[in-house]
Amino acid sequence: MSTSQELTLKRIAEIKLFKDTDISDCPELTSEQLKRLKPRHPKAFAQKKVAF
Repeated sequence: MSTSQELTLKRIAEIKLFKDTDISDCPELTSEQLKRLKPRHPKAFAQKKVAF
């Protein structure tokens, strides 16, 4: 990783503290659009078996 791309601990802390609650520029999705949504990586969202 080049120096310009390295994250410092200070920068990581700034990112974690950032709170952006303005979603006014995000369009609302219709019911049809929500039904068509799929995970980008389905395996990452696969249900894991839980042993009882």
